[in-house]
Amino acid sequence: MQDFMYEQQRETVTDGWGDEMSLVMLAEKLNDPRVSYRIYYSYDNLTRRIFVSRGWPNGTPEETEIMLGLGFVIAQDGDADNILTNP
Repeated sequence: MQDFMYEQQRETVTDGWGDEMSLVMLAEKLNDPRVSYRIYYSYDNLTRRIFVSRGWPNGTPEETEIMLGLGFVIAQDGDADNILTNP
């Protein structure tokens, strides 16, 4: 299983997260109607990280290129832990 991470930041909590990343867009790009994902928010709600899991039979080299081309990075151990979640 390969996890990819995409981080977004906003200036204030009243700002939107933007439309550049959506599950519909990911499903279309990956040609897979069921994209496994999870989202983590920072305590101050100004940063969020979107994690997308691609496992067998997915996670091909072509999919890796697609994910990296969309601005995702390969998630590292601790990426879900080092975003502030406590005051």
